[in-house]
Amino acid sequence: MRHRPFPFFLAVALSFGASATQSMAQSASGSAPLAPLTEAQAPTFSIGERWEFSYENALEPQKNERYSQTVASVDGGHAALATNDRKTASVLLDANGNLVKTASGSYEPSDVKLQFPLSVGKRWSLSYVYRSGTWTSQVDRTAKVVGVERIHTAAGDFDTFRIEQATSWSGASGNGGYGGSRETEWYAPAVGRIVRMDYEDQSPRQAPTTTHVEMTSFRPVAP
Repeated sequence: MRHRPFPFFLAVALSFGASATQSMAQSASGSAPLAPLTEAQAPTFSIGERWEFSYENALEPQKNERYSQTVASVDGGHAALATNDRKTASVLLDANGNLVKTASGSYEPSDVKLQFPLSVGKRWSLSYVYRSGTWTSQVDRTAKVVGVERIHTAAGDFDTFRIEQATSWSGASGNGGYGGSRETEWYAPAVGRIVRMDYEDQSPRQAPTTTHVEMTSFRPVAP
């Protein structure tokens, strides 16, 4: 069984060549440029914020989809998200915006993709346990913020921190198996989320798969 640290929305190496030293912040609405990114603090989530994403999986295109996530509640910095405008929240983010729970699995303590404050050159190495049904795996993640890039998405242009990551995982509790991934995430402080993910997953028992996720719209809370 393939381990996927971000079930049903993951992603793989499409690189956008904007220079980190020339990057200027620009919102999806095309507002005036801001000062270049130097550091980002943890996001603050608000009830009613809504993001939409597209998901593309090269190995399993039948799973390609578009979906939305809306903040249903906030408690101690943790945000519960409702998917596709359902009344019940099925996704839980920690105070750093990392996954703790989805409809298909859980991460203990989280998937540790983000660690704040973010700045170019920052590194971290952390471990977590992923559980989905009877599947359990131990995952070790290494990450580095390699630069600042302006990228274009369907939701607009964003200044982002580009984060290169790698994981290795091994099945536990009788599941067996092992594998790893290489990931690139682009985190946009303007919307408090990863707005693009490129992901390559490799297991000795299955063909490698590449996945691409991109934010297609963002709706902030009205003032």
